[in-house]
Amino acid sequence: LSSFSTPQGLCIENWTPILLTNVTKITDQASIFEFRLPKPCVIPITSAIYVKDDEIQAMRAYTPIHSTEKEQDTIQFLIKRYGEGQVSRFIHSAQPGKKIEMRGPVLIWPGSQHELEKWDEIGMIAGGTGITAMLPIIHSALTNPDKKVRISLLFAARSPEELYFKDELDQLSTTFSKQFRVVYTVDAVQTSSDWKGHVGYVDEKMLKGLMPVPKATTEGATTQSSERSIVLICGPESMVKHVAGTRGLSGQEPIRGIMGTMGYQKDQVFRF
Repeated sequence: LSSFSTPQGLCIENWTPILLTNVTKITDQASIFEFRLPKPCVIPITSAIYVKDDEIQAMRAYTPIHSTEKEQDTIQFLIKRYGEGQVSRFIHSAQPGKKIEMRGPVLIWPGSQHELEKWDEIGMIAGGTGITAMLPIIHSALTNPDKKVRISLLFAARSPEELYFKDELDQLSTTFSKQFRVVYTVDAVQTSSDWKGHVGYVDEKMLKGLMPVPKATTEGATTQSSERSIVLICGPESMVKHVAGTRGLSGQEPIRGIMGTMGYQKDQVFRF
């Protein structure tokens, strides 16, 4: 048998060269990069794939945008270029036709339809490109005919232009109005803007009434409801720290920040 008879698929054990096929510019700093996998594979919902800049041996984990529980032959990443981000600069310099080394997927949080059925309510706080971790979960929950999990999303960004996939989210909130609610906030807007959402950093007022209630404020029968709810947070490190404190190396650091003040416990919040 020839060792070249089948291409090596994406796997966690080894780095695999993956072909970049298309780049779609979203903003001046962010683009969607589409790659063709050597052979189809299942990318579990809420998993990450490591991408390597082999010139300087730096790597970073990215969450595919539309992972499903089915085999797929392409993957897409929304990647923002950061001045200090070695891997993001490397990817943004790549042209279609280039192969970039990847390995994975690595499951970050169990988001399959079956696993989501344990929850009655999921709160989400996403900052900027952190929305990519939430999108597959949202689709997974809303397309499950067996369990209607309620989802509430607070999406924060620097400007309205960086509220990625806003049209898609608005459409989902219209189609699944009894199950999915989305609220937006931006750091600042132009004086001529017709922006109608919140302006300013995430604060307690935005979270109250939107996120599942913290266990510390529940009593009696309502405690059961709080135990079947969780809040997921993904975004820039500064936002995560502001909202819920740093994850720490173990990922088990106590909840601090705004949510700590509100009484949320470790087992009710997951920080990506």
